[in-house]
Amino acid sequence: MKDIEKQTQAILRETSRADKEGVKLKEKEKFLAQKQKKLQKTIQTSKLQASEAIALIQRHEGDRERFDVEAAELTESLKAGEEELGRIRDSLKEKTQGFSDQIAAKQKSLEPWNEKINEKRSAIAVAQSELDILHERSNASKVALEEAEAKIGTIEEARETKQAELDACRVERAGLEKEAKKLQAEIQKMAKKEPQLKNSLSGAREKADEARSSMASAQSQGQVLTALMRLKESGRIEGFHGRLGNLGTIDNKYDIAVSTACPALENMVVDSVEVGQQCIEYLRKTNLGRANFICLDKLPKKDLSRINTPENAPRLFDLIKPKSPEFAPAFHSVLQNTLVANNLQQANRIAYGAQRWRVVTLEGQLIDKSGAMTGGGTMASKGRMSSKLPAQMSKDAIQKLEQDRDTLEKAYADFQDELRKLQSDLRDTNERIPELDVTMSKIELEIKSSVQHIADAKQRITELAKEKGASATDKTRVTALEKNIKSLEKEIEQLQTETAEVEEEIQSLQDKIMEVGGIKLRSQKSVVDGIREQLETLGEQISAADLGRTKSEKTKKKAEKTIASAEEELESNEIELEGIREDMKAHEKNARENQEKADEAQAVGSMIVSVESILTSAYSISRRRRTNWLRLRKTSTKNWRN
Repeated sequence: MKDIEKQTQAILRETSRADKEGVKLKEKEKFLAQKQKKLQKTIQTSKLQASEAIALIQRHEGDRERFDVEAAELTESLKAGEEELGRIRDSLKEKTQGFSDQIAAKQKSLEPWNEKINEKRSAIAVAQSELDILHERSNASKVALEEAEAKIGTIEEARETKQAELDACRVERAGLEKEAKKLQAEIQKMAKKEPQLKNSLSGAREKADEARSSMASAQSQGQVLTALMRLKESGRIEGFHGRLGNLGTIDNKYDIAVSTACPALENMVVDSVEVGQQCIEYLRKTNLGRANFICLDKLPKKDLSRINTPENAPRLFDLIKPKSPEFAPAFHSVLQNTLVANNLQQANRIAYGAQRWRVVTLEGQLIDKSGAMTGGGTMASKGRMSSKLPAQMSKDAIQKLEQDRDTLEKAYADFQDELRKLQSDLRDTNERIPELDVTMSKIELEIKSSVQHIADAKQRITELAKEKGASATDKTRVTALEKNIKSLEKEIEQLQTETAEVEEEIQSLQDKIMEVGGIKLRSQKSVVDGIREQLETLGEQISAADLGRTKSEKTKKKAEKTIASAEEELESNEIELEGIREDMKAHEKNARENQEKADEAQAVGSMIVSVESILTSAYSISRRRRTNWLRLRKTSTKNWRN
């Protein structure tokens, strides 16, 4: 038992270790499955973005083609309009030549000023472009720095939360280990107590069952036997021994055989004819019924030793153990040399041999010496003789035994419930510990990861700070550019002020030309100006379409890059997940084998405990029977001497 207990504990430790490993594998599988879902979602989102970008590119390209067609048409219209405007002006050339020459002269005088203004505007555009780049870079650096600082705060806050969770898990694990040791100690203590409770309960059950069986047997003997036994117990009659079947025992194997072959087992046994007459007289007076009596003093003296039988078949008389040797002649008188056969074929061989024998089978078929055969039916005769001598106990004593048995059964049931609860609590505690280990491992990994994230964020802040330090030159350049732009704008304003008078004169001359040209010239000029405005609007729309297409192409490339990266990571994740699942299958197989070994070892241990209990009970019964036999032998010897 100690060896098996040692092996069982080793198997249970291995099972516990395997359970922890199984929990880790499951957690890793769960993590990889979640990661797989995220990657799949990322791929799906990126594909949607790419699809939308492609649709936008196609739309922008379609818009660009449409705008190009419209621009070509407007260009043709503008060309025709300008030609028409030129013809109108040519038709008015004589009337407007003087104005036109003045305008040409004034415009020629403005050319140096216009060149200077255009140069200034070009310089402003270049400076403004550089200034925008510097502002954008400065803003991007500032935003990145703020994001990095905010990220550090978020990571530190999350790390503090995780550290608190880790501390709580450690405290809980320590408490669970302490609780597990306490539960294990209580279980071991109860395990030592269990055999004693089992033995006590087994003994109480046996006593109660024997007493109840004895009482039932006594009640089944009927009113006649009960009345005569009461008469004997009251001392009004001596020499009455009771029913013949109750004065001996036979193995349960031969119950049907002896009950079939010997109905006379229901007869009453008395010492003498006088005692028998007293019993008959009592039955007649009380009108309780009839009974057959065997008078021991009238039985012939016969040799009761064993005899040779065909095929060494046992003789029923030899199989009976009389309560007292004085009852042996009574059993012989009703059984004679009746033999027992295993089956009807053997009974036929024995009964009809060179010498005729009375034979009964174990199933209740009877062959008489005369050759008559009895058998059949659905109910075999049995119960006329038992393997135990009936004991006489009062109802109060039987009730007391049954109460003791019920009390012990309740105590044992409560004990088993408490033991099962302790075992369940221990199992739950032992299952919770590896779960906590896995949780703590995950939290520790997250804390380590957060430390690395903080270090990366600080490094990023350092780099951004360096960039910020390097941007001092940019600030100087920004200041210089802004000053330069203001200076150029003032110069343009100054130039425009200087040319304003000439511009007004040109506008006045053009108005005079328009007055000379009349409505026709004004209308045609309005048409040409309208076409030019439309062309300018189309130019803006074409630029917007080109810009939109460029942005969509960038979005498409970014989405395709994200898809490729996610698909590559997803493939790697699937390979790792498949490996984890293979490991889980192998682990589950090993776990089942370990569990089977553990169950087998526990079953063997329980069986040994049960066998030990049975042997203890059997030893107790054998001691009690030996004591009863010695007492009976002493009484029989005393009676024989008397």
